[in-house]
Amino acid sequence: MRDAIAILVALATGVFLARYDLNTDDTGIEVGLLLIASALLALAAPKRWWVVALCVGLPIPIVELVVGHAPIPPAGVVALGVAVVGALIGSVIARASRSSSPA
Repeated sequence: MRDAIAILVALATGVFLARYDLNTDDTGIEVGLLLIASALLALAAPKRWWVVALCVGLPIPIVELVVGHAPIPPAGVVALGVAVVGALIGSVIARASRSSSPA
């Protein structure tokens, strides 16, 4: 159940960030939001980190393709990569904290 909630929140976050991407030129803040959001949501669902990464990062290149910013949106691919890295970091932290906790 927790995984499903994390994935739904990740999808909502991805849609919000895709909308934010259309209305701003502040790339640094957007990259930070992508990284933090994907890491925190992957902490909640470490086994599904790759689904979290896709839900957070994939709406940006999809929106860029639909709006027509570029034939192959390089910023969207970078955004997806940042989301994957953030989710992987969150998953590693979650698994490391579970394995190092005292019995």
